[in-house]
Amino acid sequence: MIWYLMLIYLGGDPISVQHTEIVETHYSEQDCVKRLKTIFREADQEGKPVPPEVNMGCVPYKGRGA
Repeated sequence: MIWYLMLIYLGGDPISVQHTEIVETHYSEQDCVKRLKTIFREADQEGKPVPPEVNMGCVPYKGRGA
């Protein structure tokens, strides 16, 4: 199964989404989650933590269209 590492920019209120994008693709959930943790850790180490209006997560792609 393919896993997408997605980035979601939230709007001014808790239910608004300004923008979404697929940042990376992975072939296992474990690899996707590992990369996600690395991104957050590196951002913190560089003194540039991921802002609260940005959500990131791993989403499975099951190969079905709309």
